[in-house]
Amino acid sequence: METFRPRHTGFCFGVRDALALTSTALDQSGDAAALGQVVHNSRALEALEARGLRQIQELPREGSIPVVVTAHGATPELFEDARRHGLQIVDTTCPLVRRVQRHAQEMAEQDMPVVIVGHAHHQEVAGVAGWAGSAQGREVTVISSLEEADALPYRERRGIVCQSTFPQPLFREIAERVAGRSGELEVRDTTCPVVNQRQREALAGLLDQVDVVVVVGGRNSANTLALAQTCAARLPTHHVESAAELRPEWFEKGQRVGVTSGTSTPGWVVDEVEAACRDL
Repeated sequence: METFRPRHTGFCFGVRDALALTSTALDQSGDAAALGQVVHNSRALEALEARGLRQIQELPREGSIPVVVTAHGATPELFEDARRHGLQIVDTTCPLVRRVQRHAQEMAEQDMPVVIVGHAHHQEVAGVAGWAGSAQGREVTVISSLEEADALPYRERRGIVCQSTFPQPLFREIAERVAGRSGELEVRDTTCPVVNQRQREALAGLLDQVDVVVVVGGRNSANTLALAQTCAARLPTHHVESAAELRPEWFEKGQRVGVTSGTSTPGWVVDEVEAACRDL
């Protein structure tokens, strides 16, 4: 079967750098604990766990092993708590996530109520809310839909930022609705340019060349899910984490298959999936 693949697949630089920092910590200490998943891909996680990485949900009260803050970032209170307990923190926060945090903090310091467009339970959003001053009682609201935007109370002045992996077109629509509930709205488009690029590549090239799409990435990866939804709106689309999940009945003889991936998917996993599609 013939396959087509966009120019950009595999890890983004933020995930790549986070894995490199985690790997260095493991080399130096022999083990480490990560606050959540360092990467939303089971294959990559298994390799790290085999080297001594374990996953924790809360900051330990004491300990000598490094604690990894993932690329999604964390609240300023967590960093302060870690310093207070003398913990060794390996901060792998993606620079583009740090940009969202900085913008939210700047708006809060200007006494603006802050709206964060994103998924309320996502680790990145929780961290951004912290930098916007939620723990200090500042007005911070998380929304993810047009309906939630329409339900916001009116404010004379507010600011709006976005979870880095949130779909940019929907963010812009939501921002327009929030503007209607605000006297003055400062919009800072903090969507990730790498994620946006992969969305554009799918819409501008890949989907016009193929009959069916395979999106490779973790099922808990927000940007992978968004990419799969974009493709599924146009063509039959299958979201897999590995080549083992491919099913022959998804394809017909002679079809052209597009293979793309989220930003937390190792390039070698995409290679495996593409090779398996060719062999079907």
